[in-house]
Amino acid sequence: MIPAWMAQSDTYAPPRDGGAFAMRTLRSVGSALARLQIQRGRDGLRIPPVIKLLLLILGIVTLSLARNRLLLLAIAALVLSYTCLLPARTVLAVLRPAFGAALLSLVLFLPAMLLRPAGAGNNWIVIGKVFLSVTMVSIFNRRTQWNRITGALRKLHVPGVFVFVLDLTLKYVVLLGGLIADLLTARGLRAVGRDRHKYRSVGGVMGVTFLRASALSRETWEAMVCRGFTDDYKGL
Repeated sequence: MIPAWMAQSDTYAPPRDGGAFAMRTLRSVGSALARLQIQRGRDGLRIPPVIKLLLLILGIVTLSLARNRLLLLAIAALVLSYTCLLPARTVLAVLRPAFGAALLSLVLFLPAMLLRPAGAGNNWIVIGKVFLSVTMVSIFNRRTQWNRITGALRKLHVPGVFVFVLDLTLKYVVLLGGLIADLLTARGLRAVGRDRHKYRSVGGVMGVTFLRASALSRETWEAMVCRGFTDDYKGL
């Protein structure tokens, strides 16, 4: 005879955890950082990164100093025309930060525009310049690989230490972002039901990330000492 308790079906429904905001936030940050490792720039024009960087600097400086509205409209037409040639996903990724920066500028200028309506036209011009500047930077970022950007900086005789720090920062941001994503995934697979110590879990993830970052920093320093690093860095 089978006992009665063995014939009963157990249905366990774990309670929903209503305080998962911190974990979702960390997971989003970790995944966003981890996506840096698949950043690939594809420019159909085959323009060297140094030329693109110089054109970007020239465009931003010209846009900042321009006062002729006809020149501003010409720059806007050129930038927006090139943006329309990009793939749909790239256009969305380019325009999203540009609209965010323009909205922030509008919020900052809104009191001045309400108090002095006569100068609202100049404020709108500044907002337009911010939008176009961020759009150009986003296009350059999306169409150029990180290692080519740092290589272009080195060709422009930017100090090697600065390029070295920038390369290492991007590299370890990717590594630590992937580590955070893996830790959060492991934590989610092991968590059942309501977690009453979620902030302790968050502290554990950040603690492991800090220890890993410290170990990577020490290993990098020891490797530089062993190889006799002399500040001569040409880029990845």
